[in-house]
Amino acid sequence: MPWLGVLGFALIAAFLLLGLWLEQVREKPVYERSVLLIHPQFWLGYSAIRWALFLGGWVLAARFSPRVALPLAALLAAAWGWKRSLRGRRYRHRMIRRAFEQERSRDPSATDAQVLQRILHSLHPRWGGELIEQIATDNPTPERVADMVLRIERGALPSGFNPKRMLRRR
Repeated sequence: MPWLGVLGFALIAAFLLLGLWLEQVREKPVYERSVLLIHPQFWLGYSAIRWALFLGGWVLAARFSPRVALPLAALLAAAWGWKRSLRGRRYRHRMIRRAFEQERSRDPSATDAQVLQRILHSLHPRWGGELIEQIATDNPTPERVADMVLRIERGALPSGFNPKRMLRRR
């Protein structure tokens, strides 16, 4: 029954590939995304399928190939932790602070806002110049810019804002 262990690893790989697909879709502009992605039922089905692949793959892999499944689980847990730390607040603060100091030493005549705009443009070249300028003027320190970038990247909305309420038909 070693083929069931291979099937388990294939299901785990499918789970990971669906996650990569989602990241690729999120990078596209909104007008290039499929209309299917708007519907909440799609996202319920998508997450259910992903979790079923993940859990089913681990059950099969642990049952039929435990010697391979344990190191793979450790490797995936380490990769997940690394990804979480790279997307974390502390890492972003350090990264933008270092970039700010390097850019400041490279061009001492530039204002803080100009340096922050260059950093933001290098991080997110698709963001418009007006948005980058507004972020740099509203957030004069690298730490505050890092916090704003995190909020925008995570899609954090102001409290009380509910997009479903805006989409309801009257």
